[in-house]
Amino acid sequence: MKWMKLTACVAILFSFFIVSCELDDITEDGFFVGSALPMTGAQETPPVATAATGTIDATYSIYTKVVTFTVNWSGLSGLPVAAHVHGTATKGYAAAVVQPMWTAANAVLYPVSGKYTGSMFVDGVKIKEEHILAGEYYINLHTAANPGGEIRGQLILTRQ
Repeated sequence: MKWMKLTACVAILFSFFIVSCELDDITEDGFFVGSALPMTGAQETPPVATAATGTIDATYSIYTKVVTFTVNWSGLSGLPVAAHVHGTATKGYAAAVVQPMWTAANAVLYPVSGKYTGSMFVDGVKIKEEHILAGEYYINLHTAANPGGEIRGQLILTRQ
């Protein structure tokens, strides 16, 4: 009887150890990050001559299916009248808007130099995980002088 209890205890402890190791593997492998991804006018399609610059910090979790991002920008030619996530397109190509960040209706909230934090759900229909991981989405900011976009940055995420 004592052996059965001891065996059961060892089996339970071993199973906790295995589950713990598997969860650690999931945690390490399930997150993708892009840090200080550059935003420039040269990345726009067609390229835009501007002194404006920006960066994007982004993360993606395959478990929550959420991309979070923070966009920092400075030196735009005017107020950013709109900002969007576009996809699917690699560098040098344009794509449709998949998620607006803001539009002209609330553009006065955003200055020539500023910061915006947002997120988007990877629903598997409009926004697909395989395209996120392939770097086929980008963020751009539009101004009155550059209605097609003044600066753009590709969401290039790598495994953390």
